[in-house]
Amino acid sequence: MEKKELTPNQRRGIDLIVKSLKKKYNFIQGWNVDDDDLKYDNTLFIGLTIDSEKTSDYYGFRIRPTIKRFLDERDDYWYGRSISNPTVYLDLPDNNDDGYQSKVRMNEMANTLYKQLPEKLQRRYISGDYEHLVNLNIFEFIIY
Repeated sequence: MEKKELTPNQRRGIDLIVKSLKKKYNFIQGWNVDDDDLKYDNTLFIGLTIDSEKTSDYYGFRIRPTIKRFLDERDDYWYGRSISNPTVYLDLPDNNDDGYQSKVRMNEMANTLYKQLPEKLQRRYISGDYEHLVNLNIFEFIIY
């Protein structure tokens, strides 16, 4: 099986998308992708690294005290942990789904912008006789 990698141009394309996301979501620090994220032809899974304090400020909710302590101590369990949405560690009311909704909006924004990039900055795949643009999927947030 051939090992799939992002080309420098494809990396540049994702850099541009994440830079645009950072303008709206100032807590985003960067992005990453690993070998498992590249194994699908039609979807490119990416993880966003986020700053815990800036995320707290952005949403207006404090970090849960125990998690705050773990983050401050750089405990391996929380510091650098992959989470499903940017607010899972915040002290939110039970019915608050701002983090999930933000993730949905981030994915929509990322894919809208990705479609507008020049083809050389996009990742594409062949299916049958047609070439298609991959779908970007922000599937995790890595908290620092």
